[in-house]
Amino acid sequence: MYEVPEYLSRDHYEALVIGSGFGGAVAVCRLAQAGIDVAVVERGRRWPAGSFPRDLTRLDDGWLWLCNHGLYDALPLNDILAVRAAGYGGGSLVYANVAARSPQPVFRDWPAPYSRAHLEEYYDLAAHMLDVSPVPDDRELPPKTRLMAEAASRLGHREGFFHPNLAVTFEDRGEGQTNRFGVPQRGCTYCGQCDIGCNVGAKNTLDHNYLALAERAGAEVGLRTEALWIGTTGDGRYRVKLREHGHAEPVEREVTARYVFLCAGALGSTEILLRSRDQYGTLPGLPATIGNGFSGNGDFLSFGRNLGAEFAPSVGPTITTASVIRGGDPDDERWFVLEDGGFSEHIAELVRTMHLPSYLAGRMSRSMTFMLDQAKSFARQLETGRTAVLLAMGRDHADGRIELRGAKHRLRVVWNTTRNDPLYTDEQTASGAVVRALGGTPFTTPTWRMFRQPVTVHNLGGVPMGSAATPDGEVLGHPGLYVLDGALLPGSTGGNPSLTITAVAERCIERAVRAITGDPAWRAPERADVTPRPAPEDAAVEALSRRGPIRRDPAGLRFAEVMTGSVNGAAAQLRLTVEIPDLQAMIDDPAHAATLYGTVRVAGLTARPAMVTDGTLHLLATVDGGPARTMTYQVPFTDDTGRAWLLHGTKHVRRGWRTNPWIATTRLAVAVVDPDDRYDAVTPTGRMTISVPEVARLLTSLRPTGSGGAGTIARFGAFFTGQVARAFLQPSR
Repeated sequence: MYEVPEYLSRDHYEALVIGSGFGGAVAVCRLAQAGIDVAVVERGRRWPAGSFPRDLTRLDDGWLWLCNHGLYDALPLNDILAVRAAGYGGGSLVYANVAARSPQPVFRDWPAPYSRAHLEEYYDLAAHMLDVSPVPDDRELPPKTRLMAEAASRLGHREGFFHPNLAVTFEDRGEGQTNRFGVPQRGCTYCGQCDIGCNVGAKNTLDHNYLALAERAGAEVGLRTEALWIGTTGDGRYRVKLREHGHAEPVEREVTARYVFLCAGALGSTEILLRSRDQYGTLPGLPATIGNGFSGNGDFLSFGRNLGAEFAPSVGPTITTASVIRGGDPDDERWFVLEDGGFSEHIAELVRTMHLPSYLAGRMSRSMTFMLDQAKSFARQLETGRTAVLLAMGRDHADGRIELRGAKHRLRVVWNTTRNDPLYTDEQTASGAVVRALGGTPFTTPTWRMFRQPVTVHNLGGVPMGSAATPDGEVLGHPGLYVLDGALLPGSTGGNPSLTITAVAERCIERAVRAITGDPAWRAPERADVTPRPAPEDAAVEALSRRGPIRRDPAGLRFAEVMTGSVNGAAAQLRLTVEIPDLQAMIDDPAHAATLYGTVRVAGLTARPAMVTDGTLHLLATVDGGPARTMTYQVPFTDDTGRAWLLHGTKHVRRGWRTNPWIATTRLAVAVVDPDDRYDAVTPTGRMTISVPEVARLLTSLRPTGSGGAGTIARFGAFFTGQVARAFLQPSR
């Protein structure tokens, strides 16, 4: 694709906006409309309708940021796999279009004056600008839309089911059609390609509204321009180091501005501030709280295969339905949203056949290469017929941390998956129930099955208001330096966050413009045209609130096991208790997760047994949909010097000439690794086994918990023996 490079023409502006996503587009639009000299820089390209990549033979034709600054950037960040976009319009180019408002309970931990009522006028403004509406009922609904409604009725979720508002143009009046801002747009053709860039031009992406208005009002644009760090000039201005891509070699330059608005996404904005403080030392006085409050928005991605009817995930907008679900119990409620998803066959085929250019393959770490191989294997399971895609989002603890690690200042996210397990378990259970109600078999991503690593497309936090920034988005102790994107949010939004990010940005930029211009009455010009729009999610939340909480006392069980052997030539012993609080939820979970606690002992590292409090066991999880199963142990412990280690172990339960069910289920291949290396292809360095007497003790240690009785133990036995039997009796695919 031919593209004329665009770079900033000057080295000073009154205001500089970094990033063109939901926060940046709002900021540059309102600043320009207020007559402020403003520029916006974006590390990606323009992507007009018809230009999004479709060539499956060339990764360097626009697919990956790492390959010629393309559309996608997938980041394995240790405890979480984050996916983000690069392009003029940010995440709006590839998101699933859902424009949802957060319910009032989400704002309980936000600083004053935030509340749902306080944000309502800004929600209305954002909905007007993005021109949102649900899938119309005057044309044939996509198959997945109808199937999700049927599943909701069968499972008792009908009262929380709705068609969410989407930032999509559905009406098509033919050639010459424009939107309310005079920008050419056509109507949706239900081609199912929202998440790889809409070549029809029906998505109401930010370049069709906010960014178009900004340029019309005089904003200057710099593309393929990446911000590296921010510093000060000594005279009240900020200087920003930029790297311009697209030249024969990248060109670095500095631009100054009195006001800087960081809007590069939760990861991008936080990373720039961390590098400015910790790597380059250009803003040493930034708050110590920068990096705190990371949230994956409770995202959980799951799938189902072999449904009883065509789900057709490649037909229609990516998301068309949602169900608000009230999980947990009265003492620990967990609300979340479960939505249908979709994928284009283009993206599945691209991953299946992916071959990296040689210049990129040489830069791949061992863990990235391993993850890529797993992604290829996973993509082979996807078909655009009877495969379901489900996305859940909920209120996680938002207690992760974004940080730079090591001499190379590598970006990473520290995320306590175990603490958020109850939410993930509820989301998995609900997703699995939908798949089974539609006659299919649930399965999950390899990152979850192998590492219990969730995938998030909604990164939030890092510069949370109230602790790192003011409620108006100004970084504490740094007048004129603002953060106006998902990094500012102090927690998950309970659903799709784009409209909340946009509404918060509208509120904050209104106050910033008033301060910069000295006009206390300034308002966005479009305010006069705004009429409130229905928010179907509100009716769903209200219906579930009226129903009241449901007390659950699930049937669970626990048992103890002891394994002995060696690792790295040193004697080792594991004494673990396996805890399954909810047996049905564990069975419904395709990864079959249980928790571990107890002790570990490794000669040379622990003179006495080290405590294990938050280990995990994936009990007979399927491998790529075939008959093989794995039992994967993740056992974290601390040695006598206080250093953290992870004992990683796997039992491969599969048919082979050197194995049988007894050997497969009693021998554990193990390695002791640094926790940061857990996502590498770990090579076993030892073996541990359960002896015959210990197997007998394991069986006698089985105890029901909760409302469970003897029948719970029998059900667990049936599950265990059934999974092992499938592994050894079913033919390999």
